Amino acid sequence: MADGNRDTRRRFGRRSRSRPASVRQGEPGTDDSPDRQQPLVAMPEMTCSICGKQIFDLSSALAGKDGGSPVHFDCALAQIAEGEHLEAGEKIAYIGRGAFAVVEYRDKSMTAFTVKRRIQWEKEGEKYDWRKSIQQRFGL
Repeated sequence: MADGNRDTRRRFGRRSRSRPASVRQGEPGTDDSPDRQQPLVAMPEMTCSICGKQIFDLSSALAGKDGGSPVHFDCALAQIAEGEHLEAGEKIAYIGRGAFAVVEYRDKSMTAFTVKRRIQWEKEGEKYDWRKSIQQRFGL
C-alpha cells in the first residue's frame, strides 16, 4: 500500500523549509549572512578577431594567432580546416591545451583513432588577460 510510509519522517528534500526563520539566520544565501558575495560586474563585450562577431561564451573561446585576442572555437576550427589538406578518412579534432590534430579513425564506430599531425593553435603556458577575468569569476 502506498500510504504505509505516510507518518514516517521525510529523509530527502528541502529540509530547511521546516526550520523556523530564527534558526536559518546566518546561513549562506540569506540576507543576514555576513559572507554575502558582491554582485558580479558585467564582462566587457569581446569580438572575434576572425569573423568580427560578438563572443557570448568566453569559456569556449580560444586565443587567436594575432596577439591572443579571443576567437570563436568554430572560427578557429574553420581556419585550420582551410589550411590543411585532408585525405580520405581524416578529420580535424580538438585534442586539448590549445591544440588541434588531424586524426584518422580506425573503424566506422569512430571510437579509436590515430593522430597524424598535431597543430598547435595557442602558445603553451601563455596567460591571457581575458581568460584571467573568467577564472576570477569562477573562483579559480
